[in-house]
Amino acid sequence: MTEIATTKPETSPKARGGRPTKAAAIERDERLLAIAADMFMELGFEGTSMERLAETAMVGKATLYARYPDKGALFADVLRRKILMIYATLEEEFQRGLEGVSLEATLCIVGRRLLDQSLTPSAQAMGRILVAQVARFPELGRLAFEESTSRQTKLVEGIFLRFAETHRYAIDDLPLLAELYLSIVMGRTSRLKLLGMPVDADTLDHRLHEAVKLFVRGAVLSGP
Repeated sequence: MTEIATTKPETSPKARGGRPTKAAAIERDERLLAIAADMFMELGFEGTSMERLAETAMVGKATLYARYPDKGALFADVLRRKILMIYATLEEEFQRGLEGVSLEATLCIVGRRLLDQSLTPSAQAMGRILVAQVARFPELGRLAFEESTSRQTKLVEGIFLRFAETHRYAIDDLPLLAELYLSIVMGRTSRLKLLGMPVDADTLDHRLHEAVKLFVRGAVLSGP
């Protein structure tokens, strides 16, 4: 079980009037969200209390509640931070493209990157909390869709666009084509992991490559 850090942070520089500088405030917020993420993963949503978080992060309760009126708002920022950390690197990598790599190989690579990220213990813990709390905090569902699911779709759509000059697709609607790819490649594997079922690396690779091969055969009408 992860041990939640309780060490006292270094004293941050203050602006005039006793308020922290902008840089210090950003550092404080990042530290707060990192500690909150650890608590959510270790203790779950119900087990994480705003009071304990304030104490652990050494932030005044008034300051914490002014920033986050409830635990749903706090979890939303934790989730947003997690999504940003995942997709910023992926989007940069695939925006440049993979020189000399075929469409099928590129789809295998991006599929494995997305699966690796979605199957981490932290991502699974966040996913379980999201599923359990979305009825109570529907804004979490919108956040996950707009900042995670939609970004996945745009990432894959961008790959199809880069190969559009040399490939003709069975579906002209590239966002839909990207959604179908994600459903085939990630759907069942992510559900198995979410349910606590083991998924070994060899099986994961085999399923991924066969799924991509099947997808490309059905989606690509012509190509090199």
